[in-house]
Amino acid sequence: MKCFSPYSITMCQKGVKHLGSVFMLLCMFVAATLVSCSKESDDPDDTPSTKEKTIFVYMPWTGSGQNLYDFFVNNIKDMKKGIVEQGGLNNTNLLVLIANSMDKSHLINITYRDGKCYNDTLKTYDDGAMDTSDKMAALLNKVAEVAPAHIYSMMIGSHGVGWIYYETVSESVQRRISADRDRNKAMGLPITRQSRYFGGGAVQMNIDDLADGIRRSKVNHLQFLLFDDCYMANIETAYELNRVTDYLIGCPTEIMGHGMPYREMWKYLSPTQPDYKNAVESFYNFYSNYSIGSTDYHYGTISVTDCRKVDEMMKVLDVVHNKYRLGTDVGSDLQVLDGYNPVVFFDFADYIHRLCTSDAELTKRFDYALSQLVPYERHTEYYFSSLTYAGEHRINTCCGLTISAPSTNTMVVNSKPKSHFYALFR
Repeated sequence: MKCFSPYSITMCQKGVKHLGSVFMLLCMFVAATLVSCSKESDDPDDTPSTKEKTIFVYMPWTGSGQNLYDFFVNNIKDMKKGIVEQGGLNNTNLLVLIANSMDKSHLINITYRDGKCYNDTLKTYDDGAMDTSDKMAALLNKVAEVAPAHIYSMMIGSHGVGWIYYETVSESVQRRISADRDRNKAMGLPITRQSRYFGGGAVQMNIDDLADGIRRSKVNHLQFLLFDDCYMANIETAYELNRVTDYLIGCPTEIMGHGMPYREMWKYLSPTQPDYKNAVESFYNFYSNYSIGSTDYHYGTISVTDCRKVDEMMKVLDVVHNKYRLGTDVGSDLQVLDGYNPVVFFDFADYIHRLCTSDAELTKRFDYALSQLVPYERHTEYYFSSLTYAGEHRINTCCGLTISAPSTNTMVVNSKPKSHFYALFR
């Protein structure tokens, strides 16, 4: 064995020639290895670096009728303008999934170089929406793989109708809503991001499925979840999502088809620690001056819900329910925040105040819990609906969240048995 040691070559006279050959081969192997390693070190690392934050924008297919695709494209352009104006993405990733048909969507990484934004398509899916919890979990796993970060936030652009379960809506209700939209379009009224569920006419997804997909993915938990959809700021949705996001940003009423003013809001939402107050103010200022052509549409409502405070509110609501029963009718002058017939969404605070009208102490306790739950809210004097009661409606009071407890609408009646929120008050 000593004859094969490079340190004892001189001691093995008979094997000198053979060992010399071995030594030369070893030298050649080491040299080749060093060259190979040197080449690898010159190549960029294929593993993406971990940044402080990843913002993922999800824009599924919203159906052939009242499709929002063109609005989504403009939303992305506005995000890019916001990025350019702040001089780049800083330490943030921006990924977008946008569908251009029912069976095709594209995962895009938006980057910034030399004053411009660029699209890098990472993957194309033969699917227009990740409308199950399994699909959503797989999509978010891909996001975490290609854009790893310490913090994840998500923005969803779509049609929406709050916490309502899509499978509980009858075909007759669907036809009536569709007829209302067609009528309003013929009248020249603008489109809003309204439909009968979170999704669109061709694809649908329930909020609890979304929450389950987030929870089971590598993303697991969000810093904020922004809904660029109608009717998504409600106590039922906040409860459903309180284990998967710290903050919920959304509208208690319908939002115009233009959606969130991303150019104005970007600099407040993209930092590692968002400035929610100024994000809300920028939304309010935008819609206080919004117009389509020469016609003013000064309609906009928005709120930021701290989902970490949901449990405290639920304790208060438990007391309210035990004393006064959530769902009790409190009269016809309750603040309405939609255009449905019958009404689906009422102002949360107005309802509880009227329900507990003779209980000052409980009302005070509710108001404090609400101030913690909804730290920021802004609304214009009127809201706009493209539904049965189309046009503008005055807002006398708006706390930033709605509740459907007293509604007699069949969508609510059929959805309550499935709701985790209402399961607590049976």
